[in-house]
Amino acid sequence: MAKKLTSKLKVEAPHSAIEWVRRDDLLFDPENPRLVEHINDSKTSQPELLRILWQHMSVDELAMSIAASGYFDYEPLFVIPNEDKFCVIEGNRRLAAVKLLLDESARNRLCATDLPTLDAEALSNLKRLPVIKTTREDAWQYLGFKHVNGPAKWDSYAKAQYVARVHRDFGISLDKIAAQIGDKHQTVQRFYRALMVIEQAEKAKVFTRANRAKPHFSFSHLYTGLDYEGVAEFISLKDVSAESTSPVLKSHLNQLGELLTWL
Repeated sequence: MAKKLTSKLKVEAPHSAIEWVRRDDLLFDPENPRLVEHINDSKTSQPELLRILWQHMSVDELAMSIAASGYFDYEPLFVIPNEDKFCVIEGNRRLAAVKLLLDESARNRLCATDLPTLDAEALSNLKRLPVIKTTREDAWQYLGFKHVNGPAKWDSYAKAQYVARVHRDFGISLDKIAAQIGDKHQTVQRFYRALMVIEQAEKAKVFTRANRAKPHFSFSHLYTGLDYEGVAEFISLKDVSAESTSPVLKSHLNQLGELLTWL
């Protein structure tokens, strides 16, 4: 009999019973790594977060699918308590789709007028959504595997933000993060080093992320370029294994500013 092949890496969602929560009690997450390059701080309003999701995250595709087939119960949102409501740490695009389908004024404000109008039964079915209550710390392995090295990948900048947050907030080593998400190519360390390079440049006031010619932040150019010997020599860059919060020597910060501005 042939042996069944199984993966050595198994990352499961945090175990918890699915509950149903009123849609009005669910909030977008301003700390969502995918939104970082579009917002200034964690105090960004909920309507503004909805606008960003609509304009940049292909929410229309999800909205059309939900309008046609309903909300699938087996895709619960992951939520954490936020005063008397809940913040959605996984599923912000789905929540945005539902909110737009239910709110005509929001559709008009965002010029999302091509979304379908639902009948009374469909609207009623969307007033409560399935959720799993968890914490950021309990969910980091599952979300990291899914979005950093798994089936629903974020872009490189969002991945780097997530890696840095898990490392800083929960004290998880970069090696452990890499092992948990199945990274065998030092990608986690490379993401972290590139983000530390940017933060070091901003602290030294030789560069700011806001000073760029196009809305999208081309983070992948940076973390890839840092692997080149010429670039590393130009800014006197420490090896990725150092995992330093200041990867560039102080004597080369002006060169760092020049590099980042050029990129």
